[in-house]
Amino acid sequence: MTAAGAGTGSFAGRTVLVTGAAGQIGGACAEAFAREGARVGAVDRVAAETPPGGVAVAADLASEDDLVRAFGEVERSLGPLDVLVQSAAVHARVPYLEIDTANIDHVLGVNVRAILLGGRVAARSMVDRGLRDGAIVNLTSVSALVADAQSVAYEASKGAVDAATRGMARALAPHGIRVNAVGPGSMAKFQELEARDPLDLDDYEQRRIPLQRLGTGPEIADAVLFLASPAAAYITGAVLHVDGGSLAAW
Repeated sequence: MTAAGAGTGSFAGRTVLVTGAAGQIGGACAEAFAREGARVGAVDRVAAETPPGGVAVAADLASEDDLVRAFGEVERSLGPLDVLVQSAAVHARVPYLEIDTANIDHVLGVNVRAILLGGRVAARSMVDRGLRDGAIVNLTSVSALVADAQSVAYEASKGAVDAATRGMARALAPHGIRVNAVGPGSMAKFQELEARDPLDLDDYEQRRIPLQRLGTGPEIADAVLFLASPAAAYITGAVLHVDGGSLAAW
């Protein structure tokens, strides 16, 4: 695959649904797939920008009924799904001793339950029509592997996404559907925050990121495009960390 900024039409004729499309990562993914010729359904709790030739649908993915409605609306507008990118996530920093059921349910509802249900809805559509080259890409985080005392529920949710990706890959491989994940590092893991200057690092980040800069949305989208493409035809159940080497330095 070429960089996300260059359009080659490699997804022409394909229908791609991106959740969390109003966020930094999801928005970059929706734009990248649209540039590659895909029909893109942009789904988010708040209004996302409508991709060229695509559709934007508002939905609360923590609600199964709303999730199913949104996926159905995208398919009715653009055609059956070929690729699902699950980028929607919430992150609430709460000290562990103050964590409560509402916080846990909110984080796990969007970050884990919606991943499982969204993958199921998309996979059923693919299986029912005999699609043998479908792809699902989940967005996880380096937080699945490193600890922050203020983000225990978020870390638990991303660990679950890693495990769910492997399980989904095993379950769907007989149907020709590949399931992988991309794990962003600093910059992209807190999707509700505004993009930061990639060169605006503090001392801690300079020590922890070997490449000494923050990631960008298009760089995450590049990895998603790769895993959804035929270039990754023999890859399933994998987590690709796009983190500037931070896990290697941890």
